[in-house]
Amino acid sequence: MNTRTKRWVLAVGGVATVGIIVAGSLALWSGDEPKAEERPARVPPGTVAQQFASALMSGQAGQAGVFTDASEVAAPVITRTRQGMPGATVHVQLGRSPQVPEGTTTSSIDANVTWTLPGGVPLKYPVKIEMRLVDDNWKVHWSPILLHPQLTEGQSLAYTTTSGDGALLDRAGQPVPPGFAPAVTGSVVQSVGSLAGTPGWQVAVVDAAGTPVTVLQEQKPFVKQSMTLTLDPKVQAAAEAAVDQLPQAAMVVAIQPSTGEILAVAQNAVGAARPLVDYYEPGSTFKVVTATAAMTGGLATIDTPVACPGKETIGTRTITNEDSFELGTVTFRRAFAASCNTSFGRLAATLPTSALPNAAGYFGLTSDFTVAGVTTNTGQIPEPAPGAAQVEAAIGQGTIRTTPFGMALVAATVAQGRTPVPRLIREIETEGVQPPALPGGVAGALRSMMSDVVTGGTARELAGYGGVRGKTGTAQFGDGTRSHGWFIGYRGDLAFSVLVVEGGSSKAAVAATGTFLSGL
Repeated sequence: MNTRTKRWVLAVGGVATVGIIVAGSLALWSGDEPKAEERPARVPPGTVAQQFASALMSGQAGQAGVFTDASEVAAPVITRTRQGMPGATVHVQLGRSPQVPEGTTTSSIDANVTWTLPGGVPLKYPVKIEMRLVDDNWKVHWSPILLHPQLTEGQSLAYTTTSGDGALLDRAGQPVPPGFAPAVTGSVVQSVGSLAGTPGWQVAVVDAAGTPVTVLQEQKPFVKQSMTLTLDPKVQAAAEAAVDQLPQAAMVVAIQPSTGEILAVAQNAVGAARPLVDYYEPGSTFKVVTATAAMTGGLATIDTPVACPGKETIGTRTITNEDSFELGTVTFRRAFAASCNTSFGRLAATLPTSALPNAAGYFGLTSDFTVAGVTTNTGQIPEPAPGAAQVEAAIGQGTIRTTPFGMALVAATVAQGRTPVPRLIREIETEGVQPPALPGGVAGALRSMMSDVVTGGTARELAGYGGVRGKTGTAQFGDGTRSHGWFIGYRGDLAFSVLVVEGGSSKAAVAATGTFLSGL
């Protein structure tokens, strides 16, 4: 290559190189300038309000709080209100979202809140949702009035119910538990019917302690009256303990003499005995009635001497004392304490035939009481024929029949001086006519004689139970080879009768009475 040619090539190459550099430079600077990172579009206040409302309706308290300008304060209040409105649902209907001009930092949206309470009852009210621009984002401005216009700080809403149901209560005012006093509660429940009322409810503004401040809406309950059994749980338990230990059918009925309230009715599971309605021969417990007939008939006072042979034939009827014991001539009170059949048979034989039924009337044994909750019988006391029938009636045999309930009334009559009107449900009066009071002096005489039975007579085993007064009875039945055992009596303001069916003698009833009293 000649020198000229070489220079041309170098010149062209240099130009080309400069062109490449320039072109590269042009390529580097000829593009668009890089753009700054764009901020996401601001969520409109109406959308934020709807997000808050949706979280509130779904029970997401924490999420609802996020859409407010005070989430740590809002969430606990929302939680407390939702928990305070159990079974209720809430719906928030937003009104039209207003236009928000550029540069605006506050806005508001009207809304209607509807709580649907249990049972479908609505609770409606309007609220105004205030919106604030916080750190360039729209937030719901928190205030308790978002949940209700009457809420202030520390308050919430609460829905509570009030039962309208009545209840079956014992005398202490406690609900009667299942299985309590089965001898009577079944019939009581049938008698009083359903005690279910219509419940009430209320929605209230409550303070932090849950105390209602303002009642917003309510429905008063329709309350069914409760019924109070006069039964005493302690006396009932003692009565049941006394009969449950026995292999024979056994019953206890206890009454408060001062009021007539039935305190206990117990029977064990042997047989199907019913202490309020079933009749039995009362045996010598009926001597309380016979003694009354003799004293009111002018035949005896408690100190009148009477003969007590071991065996005696009166007319066509021969009667004997238990084991044919004889005492000779003793006072009437001593014959009563020893339960001398021959003494009482001879006295009765000289009385008019109407004397025993008339005397029984003083003790409620001829009364027809209608006691709410139960069916009761007291006694069958027909006027006996003269002679043998009257002698048998005097010692509680023959055609004389009484119930344990009736004999408890006998004991209560002695204690009170007049038969109390029995009652089992305090709220319902008993129908029936109260018998007249015992004639003057008779009640005092009977109390003294019944005391002797315990201190030195046929129930000495009960002397240690504190002021017990009563009367024993051994009542033959059927062919005369079997006997029921009875004890009737009182201690303080507690009167009772105890019957052991086919107990053989009064000793079984006296022992059961000891068990009963020891449980009180």
